[in-house]
Amino acid sequence: MKVRNLDTFYWIASLGSFRAAADKLNLTQPAISARIQVLEQDLGAEVFVREIRNAELTSDGRRLFVFAEQFMSINQDVLAAFSDTASIEQTIRVGSSETIVSTWLPEFMGYLNQLHNRLSFDLRVDSTDNLRNALVAREIDLAFLMGPIAEVSITNHKLCAYEMVFAAPRELAQLHDVWSPSDIASQTILTFANNTKPSRQIHELLTPHAVGSLDMTTSTSLGALIRLAKSGMGVCAIPKAVIETEIASGDLVELNTLMEKPTISFTASHVSAGPESSLMTSLSNSVIEFLAPRLIKNIYQS
Repeated sequence: MKVRNLDTFYWIASLGSFRAAADKLNLTQPAISARIQVLEQDLGAEVFVREIRNAELTSDGRRLFVFAEQFMSINQDVLAAFSDTASIEQTIRVGSSETIVSTWLPEFMGYLNQLHNRLSFDLRVDSTDNLRNALVAREIDLAFLMGPIAEVSITNHKLCAYEMVFAAPRELAQLHDVWSPSDIASQTILTFANNTKPSRQIHELLTPHAVGSLDMTTSTSLGALIRLAKSGMGVCAIPKAVIETEIASGDLVELNTLMEKPTISFTASHVSAGPESSLMTSLSNSVIEFLAPRLIKNIYQS
């Protein structure tokens, strides 16, 4: 029995479909199916129910999965033990919020490359909701998102928080020496996508001070929000660390306000069970170590 066929079986069973396993292993679906056919011939037993669209295990398949899990765990332990000398490169599927991509993630990946030169990354930048769904579906291995994720199957590691600020072009910012909640609520507010946690926080914070309905323009793209703010469209409400360059250049000015501004917290989250759990925990701890000197009271400082 070839090891690669057992590996293929494990990922089909774990991910729930031949297509997902093909994506994970960078193979075609016919190649995946061929490996399972050979595995079943070697074992003299069918491991998947043929009439079911999804990859449902037979009783023999469930028996085999126990051994496949053990094999994958041992395989991961061997790679970890020989990480300094092994020539095998592992690809980690990382999902990240744009906030993190716009601040510390590029620098961290350079830092991590010095520690684990046999790791490569397939990076996906998306909203927290989409990253959560992708993680639960095991389409990604590790997610940096607004957490924690309240799922029994997910482990969360606290990373950092970001201070939200209100900022605008100098011409607009100079309208008031001190901006009251009603002053801010009178402007178009540019912030995170609708139904995200920071968007809800800003809406709840400003709605009581608005005359009529609060005018909010939301987007999944922080870059788009920054460009809209620089154009004079309104006041942006986004993490201060994301617009440090614009503040330093004078393109945007942080509004002087006594109003308490919300913070948003992020976690490194991954599937608790499975052979790669220990590696994901190790990577999460590397992030925590990397961020430690960049935090003040858990707030990220660029």
